[in-house]
Amino acid sequence: NNNNNNNNNNNAPRRVLPACVNIGNLTPSRDGAPSLLLFREVETFFHEFGHACHCVLTNSRHSLHSWAWSAVPWPGGVEQDFLEVPSMMLENFVWTPEVLRRLSRNVADGSQLPELTIGALSESRFRMTGYAKCKYLAMSLYDLKVHGGSGPYYEFEGKEYDAVSLYNVMIEKYTGIAPMPDSFSAASWFHLMMGYDAGYYGYIYSETFAADLFSKFEELSRENKSVLDVDLGKKYRDKILSPCATTDGEVMLLDFLGREPSKDAFLASRI
Repeated sequence: NNNNNNNNNNNAPRRVLPACVNIGNLTPSRDGAPSLLLFREVETFFHEFGHACHCVLTNSRHSLHSWAWSAVPWPGGVEQDFLEVPSMMLENFVWTPEVLRRLSRNVADGSQLPELTIGALSESRFRMTGYAKCKYLAMSLYDLKVHGGSGPYYEFEGKEYDAVSLYNVMIEKYTGIAPMPDSFSAASWFHLMMGYDAGYYGYIYSETFAADLFSKFEELSRENKSVLDVDLGKKYRDKILSPCATTDGEVMLLDFLGREPSKDAFLASRI
């Protein structure tokens, strides 16, 4: 009987906790002094930590339906235009005055950033967003173009270009600003060749969904309540992060928002 019991226990399903590592090229400490991160590095950390939360908080039974980063070519994972939702959602918090007060510290006296600086930093988030979004969309269209053709030449507006000249032509077309002569910044563009193939456009979808989700936290702020609300955070974990690929992204959004997802929050904050 004891042997049978042992066999039954060994065959019983067991939960294997997911493992996730963020490897970042952040400002290191020097000469024994604390590492002082640039603000954009803090934003990047929050972004990547959003991915980590998505990974480790999964409650899916099978790894195939887990977070399983769909940008890397293996089966499973959430939809690619939903993949960046948790990361871009978490970015939003870095820009709120409430969180900036908690994050910022002077290493000499422990004081936080002055309120004037916090306000100015928070309000600066979408400066130059018109150019930034035009360049992003140009890169997304380039991504679709090169992955939709066999190369080495690609047709664009009635002319043929190689990969380098096509990129520069498309950037100038959609931003109105020509790249530096003899440059090809796409050579350092990681996403183009690492698994996002023809899926770079998904960032704008994810950013729109993330803004809609974050609008629920912003409602608390407008009511003079904390954006770091435990109950709403728990709901976000249960409805958006934990299901991972066991549920369609659209269903998760409906479940959390209680309505159809909307682009209104995205547009209102960037126009």
